[in-house]
Amino acid sequence: MLIGELSKKISLSRDTIRFYEKLELIQPLVRNNGYKDYSEQNLQQLQLIQTAKNLGFTLTEIKQILDLVNISEIPAAQFQHILKEKLSAIREKIQQLQNMQNLLENLVIGEACPFKKDCDISTIV
Repeated sequence: MLIGELSKKISLSRDTIRFYEKLELIQPLVRNNGYKDYSEQNLQQLQLIQTAKNLGFTLTEIKQILDLVNISEIPAAQFQHILKEKLSAIREKIQQLQNMQNLLENLVIGEACPFKKDCDISTIV
């Protein structure tokens, strides 16, 4: 299929698809006439990319996963390690956001501003 058809099927812009090609997340076949031919596998890879992005994975992390998938199936232990690392990063981010939320809630109810001289800002973020 051509990029226009793929774009419609996956609801991604042509520019995004080309960007993923540039990052080597997908590799279409190039015809003799220069047109690129996208396969069902490319469609599935793009679906995986979208899902992984929605789960908080970076494009670099997604590339690592796709590289492993392209070689063979990802060993369960290695996949678990990838998931645990991402889960740990998400938990850390949630804690930072909760700290920020608490700070803002305290400011809204009138507590003193923590940005004054004696405030230990490192405990907030």
